[in-house]
Amino acid sequence: MARFDAVVFDLDGTLVHSSPDIAHHLNAAFASCLDIDGPFQGHDVEMMIGGGLKAIIEKGFNALSIDPHEDLFDQVLMRYRDGYLQNPVINTHVYDGVIEMLNALQADQIKIGLCTNKPENAARKVLNHFNLTAYFDAIIGGDTTATRKPEPESLEAAMEIMGVSPEKTVMVGDSKADYGAARKANCQVILVDWGYSAVNIQSLGGDAVISDYHHFNQTLAKI
Repeated sequence: MARFDAVVFDLDGTLVHSSPDIAHHLNAAFASCLDIDGPFQGHDVEMMIGGGLKAIIEKGFNALSIDPHEDLFDQVLMRYRDGYLQNPVINTHVYDGVIEMLNALQADQIKIGLCTNKPENAARKVLNHFNLTAYFDAIIGGDTTATRKPEPESLEAAMEIMGVSPEKTVMVGDSKADYGAARKANCQVILVDWGYSAVNIQSLGGDAVISDYHHFNQTLAKI
């Protein structure tokens, strides 16, 4: 195995394909609060993911060319949050190879963290649904710390919980936010090419870009 003591993963677009359920609840929230039939399609929603819940709602209003007053924004946000927490997994699924990869990391005594911009309670519900929670030594959501990715605070909090140093940690994600957090925290970063990045993932300059998890240990050994 490589020189790493810990691997910290993003969630949406990295470990799980969740955009269908994010789109479902986003459409339901806008339909309920604005009396419109949900306008957001899967790929469009994927380009909204990554900056946290408020950013998704803001991008939704921007896509509709609506400048909402504060009460309307909060209504949509709360409706989405309540709906998602009640039923976060309808069509979400774990990406191929994730379970085998997590088992391999545990077998090699590599600590495993989660650092997502999704609210922590929502992230935990998704992990619990797929029986993934026990794999993680640290779980940090977008509301766990004062800032979220691409700021480094949430990743640093995960490392502190696990008792590992930046030079012994690698971040795995699918977006510019993941890349930015890793670089600001002085960690190595592996980017996945199947996620929800709004920019060309190859252009970000990650230490490695992978197309599946089947040879993840070999990738760790090379960076």
